[in-house]
Amino acid sequence: MSRCDRIRPDLSAFADGTLPPRRWEQVSYHLAGCRGCRDEVAEISRVCSTLSLCSRSAAPETLTARLESIAGEHSGAPLYMASGPGDLPSTRRRRVRLAAQSGAALLAVMLSAVMLAVLVAPDPVRLADPVKAAREQYSMSTAAISSTEAVGAVLLAHERGADLGEPTSYARRAAPGAGTRLTPEEAAALLRTATAADLTLSGVQRVWISDGEGRYRTADVRTTKVRGEGAQLEVMDARGDRFSSSFLPQFGATPVDAPDGWQFSLGTLPEQVAGRAAVRLVATDDGRAVASWWIDAVAHLVLWAERYDSAGAVSLAAGYTQLTLGSAEFHDDGLTQLISVQPASASQTEGWCVGPASCPLTLAGLPMVAYSSTERRGATSMNLVYSDGFQTAVVGWTDGVLGDDVTSQADQSAGLPAVNVWQSGPAVISVTTNGSPELMAAIREELPGEEPCVLTLRDRVAAGLVRLVGGE
Repeated sequence: MSRCDRIRPDLSAFADGTLPPRRWEQVSYHLAGCRGCRDEVAEISRVCSTLSLCSRSAAPETLTARLESIAGEHSGAPLYMASGPGDLPSTRRRRVRLAAQSGAALLAVMLSAVMLAVLVAPDPVRLADPVKAAREQYSMSTAAISSTEAVGAVLLAHERGADLGEPTSYARRAAPGAGTRLTPEEAAALLRTATAADLTLSGVQRVWISDGEGRYRTADVRTTKVRGEGAQLEVMDARGDRFSSSFLPQFGATPVDAPDGWQFSLGTLPEQVAGRAAVRLVATDDGRAVASWWIDAVAHLVLWAERYDSAGAVSLAAGYTQLTLGSAEFHDDGLTQLISVQPASASQTEGWCVGPASCPLTLAGLPMVAYSSTERRGATSMNLVYSDGFQTAVVGWTDGVLGDDVTSQADQSAGLPAVNVWQSGPAVISVTTNGSPELMAAIREELPGEEPCVLTLRDRVAAGLVRLVGGE
């Protein structure tokens, strides 16, 4: 459309002298340089002059009233300035045109914003080693909630590359003979008391982790506990150097309930562990020993523990080789907190479950005892810890992807907790447990299944807009 076309609808009003001042200036500026429009204004003026010479006759009063009723509140304004149904065709066309142009401009801005959001939208985080990460989370979580916290500390050091030296042997502690039969409730109560023991002590625990070939990776853990405060764990490597030092605040007792089908017996003769009298509690499943605990006969502290594989061989062992009760002080240079977990009781707080659609309070019969969550650079992770005091499972939920064409991974290394990892939409779910394959299968059955990560245009636009407005 030429400038003349845009000016022409206002020429009549210009000739009448009824244009608003600003528009009158714009039309005047155009007329100064456009002879054709000047000629048209002159013609309009001649027509107006001719019409003004014509004899006038009064309009019927009914016509005046009718026109005023049609014009309504605009009856006192010139026709070309009126709005609504009484607009001149040229004015209506101009307004429609402006509205269309404004809409087109807004649409263009919106499309540009959408395209920019898609371009800047971050790609899903690719998890480099999800099995390793799951085991580390399991190790830290079990150290935080368990009475055998040294096991978690050594498993974590192993995952992080500690030099544990050449594999060595481990002699299973000799059984003193048949013991007294206990009910599952009695056994659970005994272990519950041991788990709840809050003592001040210092000593050294040794941990043995099976390599599946009859040999064991081993490490010492210098342990300091102060009643009502927590524990400091210092993992020593094969050279006797401190590999890691961490602090675990007092967590409190965790639920202890015997798994279905397990039978228990209590030794009738005391045994010696780190110079202290202990009673042995043995758990069996279908006649096969699955675990043993040596509990201090006076202080009710777990002094030693063994776990057995399906062949009856020791898969994991841990216990005090040195122990002093009643006197201990933390070393100031090793009080970095290993992990921050919240007890299950805090799950009553609104918004505690971050990431997954729901966080079950029980899973495959195991109660949730603790949880932790993080939100970093737009990525969310949630870890749920389930335990009955005998078997523990840690479920992780993390924003990200496993990799190209990878939807699941699994690892069952000897002496280490089993790990299952799978893609479930935009997140990766992991399960790490020291329980049986049947427990792992039952847990998976209750969690969201495998599903590839497919980001829609809407997902990418939303992620890009978050980034544009200042999010990570």
